[in-house]
Amino acid sequence: MNKLARVWGTLAAMTVLGLVLAYLAGVFHTKIDSDAAITKTAAAGGEVAVVEAVRETVFEQAAGTVQAKDETVISARITATISKVNVRAGDRVGRGDPLIELDARESAARLAQQRQVVLAAKAGLTQAQRDYDRTQNIFNTMPAAISRAAVDAAVAALRSAEAEFGRARRAVEEARTTSSYARISAPIDGTVIDRYADPGDTATPGAPLLRLYNPRLLRLEANVRESLAMRLVKDTELAVRIDALGADLTGTVEEIVPSADPGSRSFLVKVTLPENESLYPGMFGRLRIPSAEKERYYVPAAAVRRMGQLEFVMAETDRGAVRRYVRTGSRGSEGRIEVLSGLEPGEHILVPQ
Repeated sequence: MNKLARVWGTLAAMTVLGLVLAYLAGVFHTKIDSDAAITKTAAAGGEVAVVEAVRETVFEQAAGTVQAKDETVISARITATISKVNVRAGDRVGRGDPLIELDARESAARLAQQRQVVLAAKAGLTQAQRDYDRTQNIFNTMPAAISRAAVDAAVAALRSAEAEFGRARRAVEEARTTSSYARISAPIDGTVIDRYADPGDTATPGAPLLRLYNPRLLRLEANVRESLAMRLVKDTELAVRIDALGADLTGTVEEIVPSADPGSRSFLVKVTLPENESLYPGMFGRLRIPSAEKERYYVPAAAVRRMGQLEFVMAETDRGAVRRYVRTGSRGSEGRIEVLSGLEPGEHILVPQ
């Protein structure tokens, strides 16, 4: 008897458990179709708009840095003490403007010394010319009065004096050129970036004193993946975004370096930028390069409503206006927004007034 009661108790417990599971599974609830499960009928009004399918070009971005096309480092050609520096970082200069003045006393003294050497060489040449003329005159009128060796010696002395005079003149030109190096001028129109020296410092050949660039000739240099770089050609116009300025510029492909980086498999692309007073070397920028075409779906931005983190539109169906949850992307032109999922081209939606 007790065994039979235990069996019936077990069966009853299993039956109750099965009924609970069936209830939780919705067996006793009215079924609704899957469309109704994801959309809710709602009262809505407004203008009717159609989901548009637009074929657009897809752009890829390549990060780069603004660089100066014309940039130069100023250094001295002689060793001398710096007397004066006429510019500071940020100053604008024109081609030929004086930048740095060096102590020219030593070079001036050397030039004066070489000029004295020229005078001495000229005097020696004059005397050698006279000796030659006398010797030649005697030889022509009284050949027996002078030996041929004396004539040859006079010719040699004249040629030596001529050579010495020429050497002295060239030394003067060299000293004059060296003296001109004491005044360092701007080789280009530009802006001073850095100043490395001050008055009293010693300038030596090759040591940087100033660095300047031409602000009118800037370009964006970016590494572009090889498959995308192969589609670019010189003089192609590309969109450039400068984030710090919030500006969109149009640049022109100036150069594609014909060698790929073996690590990143990318090519260095140099794009000339339009003149802009707010652009500086070292700023971050991005190239927008067309890569392919893609079909995008657009709806009026006003048609998209939000409920917490969810976005939805009111779509017209055979059952009337229903709520359709969507996922949106970037904003387009003319007040439209891209729909990534939830709608198909040609569907009608309501735009609230």
